[in-house]
Amino acid sequence: MTVLHTAARWSLPLLRPVPGAVAAALWTAVDTGRPPWRPRKRRWDRLLLLVVALAGYVTWLTASGAGASSRLSSGLFLLTAAPLLAGFVLAVRRPLDGWRLSLLGLVLVGYALPPPPAPAPVLEGWQWTLWCPVLLAVAWACARRVALGVAVVSLALVVVLGATTPWPVDLRLTLPVAFLGVLAPLVVGASLGARWDARRALEAEQARTAEAQAARGALAERARIAREMHDVVAHHLSLIAVRCETAPYRLAPLDVRAGAELAEVAGTARTALTELQRLLGVLRAEDQDAERSPQPGTADLGALFAGVRAAGTDLRVEVADLDLPAGLGLSVFRIAQQALSNAAQHAPGAPVRVTVRQDGGAVRIEVVNGPGAVPGTPGAGNGLTGMRERAELHGGRLDAGPTADGGFRVLAELPLEVARR
Repeated sequence: MTVLHTAARWSLPLLRPVPGAVAAALWTAVDTGRPPWRPRKRRWDRLLLLVVALAGYVTWLTASGAGASSRLSSGLFLLTAAPLLAGFVLAVRRPLDGWRLSLLGLVLVGYALPPPPAPAPVLEGWQWTLWCPVLLAVAWACARRVALGVAVVSLALVVVLGATTPWPVDLRLTLPVAFLGVLAPLVVGASLGARWDARRALEAEQARTAEAQAARGALAERARIAREMHDVVAHHLSLIAVRCETAPYRLAPLDVRAGAELAEVAGTARTALTELQRLLGVLRAEDQDAERSPQPGTADLGALFAGVRAAGTDLRVEVADLDLPAGLGLSVFRIAQQALSNAAQHAPGAPVRVTVRQDGGAVRIEVVNGPGAVPGTPGAGNGLTGMRERAELHGGRLDAGPTADGGFRVLAELPLEVARR
């Protein structure tokens, strides 16, 4: 009793999920998910279905022609084997429904056909040929719970057929082989399904990581823009404060009320400058490598282009003489710099054309590169995000995309009116 009690205590937790798994295998309404083996292109999917149907038809013809009697070549064989053949073909797109049809075909063949003239195994070779791929497909495409139910029902069917078929069967010899024939494709299919699930989880995690990196890059670029704009705004606030403070000495004598007004303006500018520096301290708290050199502008484009040419890039430049505000000039420089960096990274050895000019009421920056001489290295997409952030900062827009010859084009338009307000 103690042994039986111990065995029951250890086996009951293992058997508890079996009824639910059997119910899921037998009565689940539809197959869930797309079978992993189906091609994405419709024509290849149809070709796969045609090949499987042809293979099942050849198997049926071979079985009907191999019978020593009229047992497998009669019209009754065609009717009883039809569900097994249909399940084999249906498993390509709906594996669980194909398995259910196969079960019906095995039962019909086992009990509706006359017995063979000689002792035979539980399932004959042609039946295994049509059933094993179905078991493999079910375990590959369905959830583990459903696969467990399929295994239990399939093994039970083999036992029932072996015990109740109208012809003599040596269960001690054929039943272990039949069990192996059922479990082997199920184990292989479950392994393939686990690998497929792991691959999908990895792809989803990589997509989430890429999104997080893109968002982090956008935030870092915004912080960098804020730091750069601080330098520009702080410069002008300092000039306002200094001019207001020195006005009584430069423009003396001044009216008392005018002097008080200028002093108040100077104090307000100094207060705004202090608050701006405090906000900048928050932005730079985690950035110990923040740039400390003066911020570049359109006057520094020549040095930028010279460095790109020195790196071996075939660069053609058309830059007009522009007198831009410091903030707008900084954004023009950064957009051109990032576009050239993207061209060097993604299209090494490609010729590059840069155009910077005033077009109507906007500054137009266009960077076009041809196809690379060698494959480039992929990026996280932060460069385009940063350029778009800079363009939108000035009320402009940025368009980027491939060209007809396999190259890439970046076009930014920054309005002058917004920058000069």
